[in-house]
This record gives sequence, C-alpha cells and structure tokens, in this order.
Amino acid sequence: MPASKAPKPPKTDRAPSSPHGTLAWLAAVRAYNLCDAVMTMRLVAIGLRVGEHEVLATIATTPGITQQALAARCFVAKSGVSMLLTQMEARGWVRRDSDGADARVRRLTLTADGTAMAQKCLALQAEVVTAMVAGGTEDELKTVADVMDRASVALEALRAGKA
Repeated sequence: MPASKAPKPPKTDRAPSSPHGTLAWLAAVRAYNLCDAVMTMRLVAIGLRVGEHEVLATIATTPGITQQALAARCFVAKSGVSMLLTQMEARGWVRRDSDGADARVRRLTLTADGTAMAQKCLALQAEVVTAMVAGGTEDELKTVADVMDRASVALEALRAGKA
C-alpha cells in the first residue's frame, strides 16, 4: 500500500517567506491607500481636496490651533499650510487671528461657511470609517488601535533619528 502524501497547502498570493510583520504592514498600507482613494473620490464630489479636508477637520476639532501645530499634525511643511490657508481664507472658510500673547502666532478658526464645509467632510469621513470597521468586533478594533499606536511610537522614534 503506497504511503499517503501530505495535502498541499492552498495557494495564496502571499509570499511564504516574508519577514516578520511584512504581511501586516502590506495590509495596513493597502487599507490606507484604499481609504485615501475613497476619501479623495467622495471629497471631489463636494468640491474639496484631501488637504482642505485635513485642515477643515483639524480646525473644527481643535479651534484656535496654530499654523505651526496644524502643519505638524497634517504632516505638511509650514509653507504648504500657509498657501493652503490663504486659498481657504479666499473661499471664506478660515480666519487667521492674532494671538494676544504673541504677535507672531496666528490662531486658526473656521467661519460659518468653513464650519458648514467641515461638517460635510467630517460626515463623509465618518461614513468611510464606519464602512472600514463594520466587520470588526470591539476587541479587534482595540487591538488594531493598540498595535498602530505602538507602530506610530516606533516610527516617530525612527523619524527623530532615535532608533
């Protein structure tokens, strides 16, 4: 009687000898890119670019933020944020007010039109996030958040040249 052969593992698109963490990294990158593509498509439909959404959402959730803090939070150069804010001021969405304690500092607030646009783009963001997490349990989502928080700490250290 011939010896039975072990069943072959099912074929997948994944490389069998990937370094530890590569598959998770690729999954995170793919999800990010898909999220960006969906957000871009939905924002274009209401006349916004992703950068404008980031500025509106950040000022809406952090009124009075400084231009410097906004640039750091959005991963954009200060000059890029300044140009974007100039365009958004011209559209009547943003105000740059002087800080009473330091004349060099500009505090950012939304106008009524800016607040209305921020509400629209935040609603789109909420729809996308809801769709993204619909299949996950609370425990799974907490695990993802914990892992991504730790990854962010490690990446911040790399960015700062500390690792």
